[in-house]
Amino acid sequence: MDGSLQTDAAQLPNEHLDALTGLPNRASLEDALRRALDDGRPATLALLQLENFYEIRSWVGKSDASFLLCDIARLLQRNLPDDVTLCHCEHYEFALLLRNENSVNARPITERIKQALQSAVSESIPPQLELKCAVGLAAAEPGVTGPEVLFARARHQLSVALFRLHGEQRLSAMHEVDGFDPLELEPALKRRKLELNFQPIVSLLPDGVERYEVRCRLPLEKGRLAPVRLFEIAVQNALGGYIDRQLISRVLAILREKELPSLCFFVSLTQNSMVDASFFHWLQAKLAGQTHLARQLVLQISEIDILIAQHHLQYLCEQLAGQEIRLAVGNFGLTDNPFRYLPLLNAAYVKMNIPAVDGTGASRRQLQQTLQELSESKLQVIASLVEDMNMLPLLWRSGVTLAQGNCLAGPAANPDYRFPREIRINAA
Repeated sequence: MDGSLQTDAAQLPNEHLDALTGLPNRASLEDALRRALDDGRPATLALLQLENFYEIRSWVGKSDASFLLCDIARLLQRNLPDDVTLCHCEHYEFALLLRNENSVNARPITERIKQALQSAVSESIPPQLELKCAVGLAAAEPGVTGPEVLFARARHQLSVALFRLHGEQRLSAMHEVDGFDPLELEPALKRRKLELNFQPIVSLLPDGVERYEVRCRLPLEKGRLAPVRLFEIAVQNALGGYIDRQLISRVLAILREKELPSLCFFVSLTQNSMVDASFFHWLQAKLAGQTHLARQLVLQISEIDILIAQHHLQYLCEQLAGQEIRLAVGNFGLTDNPFRYLPLLNAAYVKMNIPAVDGTGASRRQLQQTLQELSESKLQVIASLVEDMNMLPLLWRSGVTLAQGNCLAGPAANPDYRFPREIRINAA
C-alpha cells in the first residue's frame, strides 16, 4: 500500500481488514461512512463493480484470479487522490469513500480510475475478454440514515444506468412527479398494509398448476403512488427487503390457508434482498417445518439486477436450491446478450416482455431466435405483457407454453381465476 492508505490500514484491527488484499473491509468502511454522515461534510460512496470477473475467473482459474484481484487493488491505490478510503467488499466489489472536494468531483475521479483499470488489466487476461467496470455513486444527503442506504442508492444508480443503456426508460424516484415525498415512504409502509393483487400466468398446455404473479400497491391518504415508483423509492432507501418480507409472509399465509398443492405464486425480489445474507436466514426460519410450501413459491429477479448483483448470485442460488425454491428471471432479453450470465444461475423460468414485438419483420425474427435458443435449455419461458391474442400462435409454435397479460386475464384482488381446461389456438 502507499501513503496514508497504508498508515490507515495498519491502524485497523484484523476484523476490519480484508485477508486477500490487505485493504480495509466493508465493516471498516461502514464505520467510516457513519462518521462521515455524523460530520455532515460532503461525502460520496462510490461502489466499483468488476462486472464480468466471474467470467474472467473461469478462464484464468481461481488462483490467478486472486492474484489479479490484488493487482487491481494496488492499481486503484496508485490512482486515487488523497483523502479517499478504498475498501474491498465481498464478491469482487470495491468501494471508495470520497470526502470534501473529492466528493464534489466524484464522477470524473471514478471515470479516470475506470479507464486506468481497464487499460492496465487488459494485459493480464485472455485477449477474447475485457474487464468491464461500473461505478454507482451515492452522496451523503438528507434522508440517508446509514451506510446501508448509501450502498442501496449506489447499487440502484447502477441499475438505472443499465436500463437506460439498453433503451428502457425508467422513472427516477427522486423526480417527484406525483408530489410524494420519498422520505415519507417508511412511515407510510408502517401505517398502511400493502394491497395485493394477483395476475394469472396461463398455461397454454394445461398441466394442473395454477400460477399467479403477486403484485402490490401502497394505499395513501391522498393521491396515488405508482407501483414502479414505490419500488424505486423503496430500493433506493434500503426498504425493498421490508416489502419483500411482507409479501412473502402474506403469500405463505395464503398457501397455508388454501392447502392446494397445485397453487404457485411468483413474487419479485428486490436487489436489497438479493445482496442481504440475512434475508435467506429469515426465509429459512419462515419455512421451518413447512418446507412443502417452498415448492409452491417462485422468486423472480430482473435481468438487470443480475448484472448489478451477479457477484451475489452464487450465494442466492445456493440458498434457494437448498430450500427447494425456484427462481425466475424477469425482463429477459433486455440486454444485448441475455444468455451470457445464465450459467451463473439455477433458474427454472425466464420471463420475456412481448409488447415491443409486432410479430413481423426484424422484431419477430429476433423473438424467434431468442426462443429457439431457449428451447435448447431446460428453462420454461413465460411470455409476459401479452396484449394481443394474435401473438399466441407465434408463441405456441416457438415452444412457449406459459403466457401472462391483460388480454388473457387482468390482475385481481384474489387468486380466483378460473383456469380453462383447454385453450384452443388457431396455429394457421
